[in-house]
Parts: sequence; structure tokens; C-alpha cells
Amino acid sequence: MRFLKLFISLTLTILLIWALGRSWQTGTPEKVEIDAKGNVTVLTEDTEKLIPPLGKLLSPSHGFWQNAEDAIPTFDASIYSQELTASVQVQYDDRMVPHIFADNLEDASFAQGYATAALRLWQMELQTHSAAGRLTEIFGTTEKRRKLLLPRDKESRRIGIPLGAERALERWKEFPEYKTIEAYCNGVNAYIESLSYDQLPIMYKLLDYKPEEWTPLKCALLLKNMGKTLTNRDHDFELTNTLKYLGMEQFDRLFPDYFEEQSPIILDSMNYIQPVMVSQADSINIYLGETTLKNSTSAPSPKGIGSNNWAVAGSKTASGNPILCNDPHLPLNLPSLWFEVQIHTPNFNSYGASLPGAPGVISGFNEHIAWGVTNVSHDVKDWYAIQWKDATKQEYWFDSTYRKTELRIETIQVRGQDPVYDTIYMTHMGPVARSGKKQDFALRWTLHDASEEPLTFIKLMRGKNYKDYQDAIKHFACPAQNIVFAAANGDIALWTQGKLPLRKKNQGKFIQYGTASSELWQGFIPQNDIPHEYNPPKGFVGSANQHSVNPNLYPYDYYGYFEEYRGRYLNRKLMAMDSITIQDMKDLQYDSYSVKAEDGINLLQKYLQTGKLKKEELEIWHQLRNWDLYYKKDKIEPTIFETWFNNLQPLIYDELEAIAKEKPLLANRALGFPEEQQMLHLLWKDTSNIILDIQSTPEKETIADVLTMAFQKSCAEIPRDSSNEILPWQIVRNTSIDHLSKTKQFGMKTIDSDGHTSALNALGDRPGPSWKMVVELGKEIKAYGIYPGGQSENPGSFFYDNMVEKWSKGEHYRLLFMPNASANADRIVYHQSFEN
Repeated sequence: MRFLKLFISLTLTILLIWALGRSWQTGTPEKVEIDAKGNVTVLTEDTEKLIPPLGKLLSPSHGFWQNAEDAIPTFDASIYSQELTASVQVQYDDRMVPHIFADNLEDASFAQGYATAALRLWQMELQTHSAAGRLTEIFGTTEKRRKLLLPRDKESRRIGIPLGAERALERWKEFPEYKTIEAYCNGVNAYIESLSYDQLPIMYKLLDYKPEEWTPLKCALLLKNMGKTLTNRDHDFELTNTLKYLGMEQFDRLFPDYFEEQSPIILDSMNYIQPVMVSQADSINIYLGETTLKNSTSAPSPKGIGSNNWAVAGSKTASGNPILCNDPHLPLNLPSLWFEVQIHTPNFNSYGASLPGAPGVISGFNEHIAWGVTNVSHDVKDWYAIQWKDATKQEYWFDSTYRKTELRIETIQVRGQDPVYDTIYMTHMGPVARSGKKQDFALRWTLHDASEEPLTFIKLMRGKNYKDYQDAIKHFACPAQNIVFAAANGDIALWTQGKLPLRKKNQGKFIQYGTASSELWQGFIPQNDIPHEYNPPKGFVGSANQHSVNPNLYPYDYYGYFEEYRGRYLNRKLMAMDSITIQDMKDLQYDSYSVKAEDGINLLQKYLQTGKLKKEELEIWHQLRNWDLYYKKDKIEPTIFETWFNNLQPLIYDELEAIAKEKPLLANRALGFPEEQQMLHLLWKDTSNIILDIQSTPEKETIADVLTMAFQKSCAEIPRDSSNEILPWQIVRNTSIDHLSKTKQFGMKTIDSDGHTSALNALGDRPGPSWKMVVELGKEIKAYGIYPGGQSENPGSFFYDNMVEKWSKGEHYRLLFMPNASANADRIVYHQSFEN
């Protein structure tokens, strides 16, 4: 009997250990019923969940308790690596910024890879899995998630992000700087190899998987994914549908490319001596056929994706030194997009914001120069209707003959299930990335081209002057960036750098037929003719995602998605400022004044029919008319104004709204609507346009009627609290910083800050200033910076979100720019050494 009890006890123990040592799937998948008309009825809700191995997860010595860090995370005291040529020292300051001191760039890059992975490994891998179309492989733990993620993975592959990364990697291998990229990967892998289960980042434990080897291809995927974010706002399908409905004459009136109120980046004249001319003999051949899609899951990048940057010459500053500023506007996430780092070698000493997963500094400075980036916003993405020979899609018609199609077979791993295979048809223009019931469309995108972006930032880190800056930026292709520059010798400059297509007029706005060479791009704008400024007489350079240059003064046609309010305000402010200080520049980055509100309030002042307003509506108008036009977090005027503005479009474009509801193409994105500045321009300059009339009424409305009706409607819809008080702006704007996994407990809601997407402090519900930097160059470097997050990706760490509160108030940290490894000992909280 004793042996039986022992056997049963031992068996139960083994079963318990086995059960706690493996993951379990619980619940049932969602069940639906589909009738003959295609209507879906949910019969039972999805209750599937993945339970990770509870034994390991709950273990005090190995599980999530190990991720509940104290203030200072610890790493191995000394790392041995045969990859190094000499020892490397890393000093972590009181914000957990690594300051790397090495004898050469490759050793420093190894340490950068290790130090970044030690604090951001899961983020790095998640971003590259997303770019590669591999999310189902990790997150596809339930049927509901697989249904959501599998189309997204297919889309990432079909639009060619992995294709572009593979081509870029082959180009990188041609340059000596490739050794720097390899060294970075070796550093990441050294950290991965050192990990035991208890040291794994918390998300690996919760999702029950392990990190894989880091490769240069992953670096390429990371950068191509950033290219997608910044060049993904094409509306070719929507605008083509709109053109079919409006006709070209009315389309041009509603969608002007440029108007006189705008204030481009390049204000001073440029001398274009011998521009490369594009043949305009034939207009583009616009495709006006069926545009309903069956396999598109991606939406254009949201509004608010952009940035500000500027540099002011010493002639406009109090110190006589140039000052450079940069604040990229991107989705706000935890962990943060950026990772601060200092890299010091005998040849250079550089500091700034890096992208976790790639070597170098993207926005930063050294002892001699500073640089920063904003999105150019030129459209570099065109769609072409393909004419197949037959249903096999093996050949397509081009230049009076049939060309062979190449096939790219994609294998998509699905967690816990068999792989899914997807076939991508490749044309010489690009992949067939969208398909309809009767028509397929190929994508031509600069993202697909081999490019050399890492070289730009590796070279900028060691740059000393304007010539070095020019040599560095010529490698940058996609996404095109306004790269601002300042030097300690007083030089300032800005180049609209990237591969910008040579196009005919209107090319890029609409879908074209992909049947002839005449429909394709005719090359790219030559490097010397790209818009740029060098020490302009006005004493500053700057950009805020507005038009690059007045198209009437520029010999090349270009088209894009430009933001005109911030650019107008930035140029206005910098033109008027003098004796500028660092504090002035910090204040300007946090400035919440809106030219959009300025234009809108002026329209109301001119046209609002106050005689038609009720007593309460008049009181609201009097409140609004005295507004100072700053989007302050605790003010109600921005709430009133935005409610009115949001009611304007449905009234003005009621014809477009009606057709969009009648024919919900492209997943309810049937038609393109004019940008905000185009709508306000229409209301100022084209007051007789038939579009102002409201179709549902027998009367013919005027601009005054429409503005007044929108105001009256908004008065009834202004968001209010339970006491009927109008909600302050920050509550209505509802800015959140979400965790990359969408785990609610790890994110932050209702950020307490001023700002609006049309203001320099361009804060929306998700996008916003993701890194703020102010650098004054001179004998002493004075640098300030901050981003909304922290250096660590671990929610249990003090350094997970320690900078958010200060960032939300518009404050900056003085950046610790160490001259050597033994300096600033009072700010150093942790030391790490790498031995060869």
C-alpha cells in the first residue's frame, strides 16, 4: 500500500509539474452563422485564451517577479566577446542612458547593440516581426487573433516591406560601414545568448516564446517599416473615385495643390541651372474602372504623422551660436520609439535618439555639428492597373507585348497550426499588392528600392562640417526627410533629401494604367536640384511637413500630403524672433497656437449670422470669439471650435458624403475628401462653388448659411460632463500612450498636456512629439532633450515611463554629454565593461 501511495503521489506530482510547465489553450472560438445574403450573426462569443506556463511564470526566482525591478536594472558586470578588438566601457546615467566609450566604431556599435537589447529587446523583435509579416507566428494564440493578424501579415508581404529590406541588405554589403551593422547585431546576440528564463523580458514570458537571432536583415526591416509609416499616406484609390464623381474641373477647385497663403520650407530662391525636363506631351492615362478591393487591410498613416525641425543662425541668437531643434511627431507608444545613447570613440563623440534595432544616432549632435529630421511628405507611392493575358496571371501587357510575371511564394507560420502560403505576383513595376473582383493593381514605391539609410547616420555621427553633412545625406532615399543641419562654425542648412520621382502633372494622385513606359516615373529629381538652403539671408531654416518649395518657382512637378498650418506659424515666428535663447526654442516646441483656428475664427467673424443664434448659442459664440487661439489643456474654447469644425465637412461635402454611403468602396473609404487647409481655402476664395449648397434642402445655401448651420449644430453637440459643463480640451482630445501589445494595463490614458495636431506642439489622440531636442553649438555644447516614456521596456521598471510627466509639461532634460568615461561621476549609477 505504501508503494501505491508513493506511486500515486509521484504521478500526481509529475502531472502537476508537467501541467504547470506548459502553456494551455482555454475557451472556445467564436461561432458565427452566415445567411444567403452574407449577413453574419455571432452565435457564441470568442472566449479563447492562452495561459502561459504558470509554474515558470509564477516562480519567485524565475517568473514575472524577476521583472518587478528596483530603480536600477542590472546586467552582467563584465561581458567577454571575441568580436571586440579592445575593451569597451559603458556608463549608465541617472536616466539609464548608456554612454559608450570604445576605441573604434565597430566596438562601439557592438556595445550599442548589447545595451539597446538589454533594455528594449522585445520591442525590437516585435517591430521587425510586424514588418516581416510574422505577427501571427507570435500572437496567433486564438482563432480571433489569427483572423485579425493573418490578413495583416499577408498585407505586409504583399506591399513589399520584406522585399525592400532584402534589396537594401544587398546594397549595404557593398559599403565598409556594413561591418558596423554586423557589429551591432553581434552585440544584440551577445545579450540574447546571455539570457536565462528568469532574465527574459516580461512579454516573452506572458506570450511563452523566446527571442531569436538578430541579423542585419532585421535592421533593414526596422528601417523599411519606418519608411512605411512615413510614406503610407496615399489616397490614389479614393481620389480616383472622387474624380469619377466630380470631373477634373471641380476636382481641381476642391483639391488645389498650392495656394498663396501657404509658406513653403524654402523661402529664399534657388538657382536651378539645367533642370532635367519631364516630357509633358501626353497627359497621364488615368484608370477610371472598378476599384472595389477584396484583399486590402491597411489604412493610410493617420494625420499627425510628421515633425518639426529648424536651425537658427548665430545672427539671430543671444549667444551668437547657432541653435538646432527637432521634434518628430509619430505614434506615442510604450516602450517609446526612441532610445537615447552616447557613442564616444577617438574619432567622434555623438549623442542623440536612436531607433532600437539599428546602429547610429537618428536625431542628435557631436562636438561639431547637429542634425534632425522631419518627414518630406512627397507622395512616392503609385498604383497601376494591370492587364493580364489570361486568368493564370502568368503574363501582363506592357509596351505592346506580354511580359512574364515572377512569383514570390510566402510562407506564413501560424502559431499552433500549419503554415499558410501566399503567392505574390511580381511585375517589373512592383508587386501586385491590391486585387479587386475584376482588376488587379501593382504598386510602385520607393520603399522597394535598394537604399543606404544607415550610412547617413553613421557618417553624421562622425561629421565635422557642411561638406561631411552633404556626403552623409546623399545616401538617404526613403522615407524622404527634411534633414536640418547646424555647425559650430556657424553654418546652417536644410535639404529635402530622398528619392523624389520625376513626374508629369497630376501623376501620383490617381490610379494609372500599367501598360506603357510613358505611364511610369521618368527617373528621380537630381541630387543638386532637390530643394535645399544653405546659410540663407533670413537667418534660419526650418520645416514642419509643409510644401518643400513654391511649385510656381520650381521646375519639377511634385505632389504630396502636406501640413500647412505649422509651417506657416513656424516661418512667421522665426522671421520675427531675435536674440533667441535656448528657452525660447523650448517654448516654441511646446507652443499650442493654431493658424487653423486663426483662419476658422476669422471666417466665423466674417460670416456667422449672429441674428439667427439663440441666447445660449450667442453666449457660446462670445466665449469662442475671445479665444487666444492656443490649444491649452484646461480651456474649453478648443473643444467648442473643434466641434464646429468637425461639423463643417459633412455640410459642405454632403454630396461626397452621400455617394460614399451609397457606394462603400475600399472598406468605407470610397472617396477622398479635401485636407483641412483646402477646405478653409475654398471657404475664403471660392464662395460661389456649388459644393456649398446642401442637397437635402430646397433653398440654395450660401457660405454664411453653412457656417451658421454648422455652428448651431455644434452648440448642441459640444461634449459636456454630468454637470452640463463643457469638457476641457485635454479630455476631449484624449491623448493616449498605448503599449505596443495593446495591453491596457501597460499603457497611459488622457495625457495632461497642451497641444493640437495643427500647432507646433502637435499632440493628437495618438501621434505627438516623440522626441524633443534643442542643441546650441559653440565652444560648449548645450543640449536638451526628452521623449514620452523611458529607456526601459519593462513596465515594472522606474525607467519605463519616468519622463512622461515632465514631457507633458513642455520641459526638457539637460543631456549628459560626457567628454570621457571618467567624467560626471555623480550622474553615473551603473557601470558595465565589455572585454575582448
